[in-house]
Amino acid sequence: MRSAVLFVSLLLLSYIPLVTYAEGLDQSSGIGIEVTHDSVSEMTTIIITAPETVNSSLLDDLKTTELVIVRVHQTNAPEIIEIVATGVKICGVGDLNSECSGSSITLSHYPIPSNYTFFDYWILDQQNFDNNLFNIIASDSYILQDTSPVASVENLSASYSNGVTDLAWDYPENTAMNHSIMIYSHYSPATRDTWNEIPKTIVSSSIPAGTTSYQVDHSGTSVEREIYYSVTLLYPTSEDTRFLGSNTLTSPVWEDNTAPLFIGDLTATFDPISDTTTIDWGAGVDDDDLVINIYRSDKELDMVDSSRFIDSVDASLSSTVVQVPFGEHRQSWYAITLQDSAGNEIKELTEASPVSEPVIESTIDITTVTNLGVERYGDGTIVITWDDETGNPEAVARVWRSFTGPITSLQNVEELASVNLSNEQASHNPLNPQDEAWYAVTIDASWGSGQEVWHDETLVLDLNSLSNPIRETDEVVEEVEITFSAQIITTSGIRDNITDGAMISLGEMDQNDILVITTSYPVENISCYGIAGDNTSIHAEMDWALTFNANQSGEECGGLISDGDQEITFVLSWNYVETVYESNNSQNTVDDEDDDDDRRESKGEESSDVAAITILSILILSLLIYLAVMMKKQDYSEEE
Repeated sequence: MRSAVLFVSLLLLSYIPLVTYAEGLDQSSGIGIEVTHDSVSEMTTIIITAPETVNSSLLDDLKTTELVIVRVHQTNAPEIIEIVATGVKICGVGDLNSECSGSSITLSHYPIPSNYTFFDYWILDQQNFDNNLFNIIASDSYILQDTSPVASVENLSASYSNGVTDLAWDYPENTAMNHSIMIYSHYSPATRDTWNEIPKTIVSSSIPAGTTSYQVDHSGTSVEREIYYSVTLLYPTSEDTRFLGSNTLTSPVWEDNTAPLFIGDLTATFDPISDTTTIDWGAGVDDDDLVINIYRSDKELDMVDSSRFIDSVDASLSSTVVQVPFGEHRQSWYAITLQDSAGNEIKELTEASPVSEPVIESTIDITTVTNLGVERYGDGTIVITWDDETGNPEAVARVWRSFTGPITSLQNVEELASVNLSNEQASHNPLNPQDEAWYAVTIDASWGSGQEVWHDETLVLDLNSLSNPIRETDEVVEEVEITFSAQIITTSGIRDNITDGAMISLGEMDQNDILVITTSYPVENISCYGIAGDNTSIHAEMDWALTFNANQSGEECGGLISDGDQEITFVLSWNYVETVYESNNSQNTVDDEDDDDDRRESKGEESSDVAAITILSILILSLLIYLAVMMKKQDYSEEE
């Protein structure tokens, strides 16, 4: 089929006079042209022959002159149908004159279909032709060429995007519609000469006539290739595969739905000083066709979400830095993917995909409870208290309990109640109270701009986790066995055993009464407190007896006997009454001086009597104590 532009150009040229006075080769040069046409193959053969001559000037012209061969239809005015060849030389510049003289060249071409039947072939000077000067150097006329008209679509185009190749074409006017449309794909250009030899794939063979587009969907297969497409019309008895028009691609289309795969490790590290997170994947990829896409998620990833896209960086990089906005406290998972220039990207993640472990990014000052405390009430209730300075009214406190040590992770711990964080306390009655238990409080909440509620498992000893245990059981007081015995003995004959907590009243006692607190063996300390009023005391250390007179203003002994871990307390009390002794004076007739002497003698005798009685009492008391001790030792010996 004629090209519209070429046809118009050649039609204009046909009105230019063909005979000019241009210098160079002309019809007198003796150049011959012979044209033959094979109606079966539709191939035309052109043989151009140089004259046999020894004219060196003519031979030089044959070596240097470039020629144009045109195909012309003769009507009232010549019409150039097509330019067959340009830049043709009969002889080479290096040829000898003898080699050039009488030499010939052969050209072949497939003439474009035309409504005409007979054609002429002209040889023109290339330089003159380029300057619109036409002089026929040689010609062959009335060549029968019964070439079939073109029966194919035209203006075929192809474009690829998102796994689909779009093909489009036009139909020539007056095309018969008794056909189906064939679409082929092939890896090399299609021509009438190569069509039968090149490998090709039938993409479709059942497209209805009149269709002007088709989509090749590659979603079911992986493709990464440069490919050509051709579209032909399959009639009942013919299929035009001469590719004389524009029904085949002259340049391939790039189809690529194979996404690049990045396999490796990814780490995410938050820096609270700069409020940035460094994303590191170890090593980049040296490929200008690729970029690395970075994604973030508030929860564990199995597929990247395009809406959580962070940034694209050059694939050759090995890390990048993400700025965390102020007022955020979030748990983040990061992932990276490779994307090629065709937009291919694998968004489904596998165990081998580069996904970071969760990282906590916080640009908020306080995100945990503080001042954690635990107290046991008398009924066994355990009350956990804390201070809430987070300013997050929707936050939930989660309480944890451990029997094995301070809670530094949530492995092998018991979760108790969850309460609103602002309550600042929680309580429980343990079914299995322990002598040692540790508690911690963590927080469930969403923070900042995030809508995802997440559990912050951060645990800091002495902040939101106890470093020291609390006792949940009743405190058991170990009873210490008392191995010594104690007694109170007075000179007035009172003797009583002293036990822990005993309160013993000794009754009335006077200045002649001596009190002895005695033990069965020497002890570290025997004390009486408050014996002469507040803040007064008497002691005996490393002894088995404490002796004192009943004439004490306090009239009481707050007693303590201790020996190592053994200890008993008791109270002794008495009523002190001072006894007054009266002497009988039978010699009332003695004068006053004699009376005075008598009184002095009587008083002296009275004092002597009191002293004698006291000494005798002490001796008796000592003897009694000695006998008691000896008897006690005998008892111990028998027990042993």
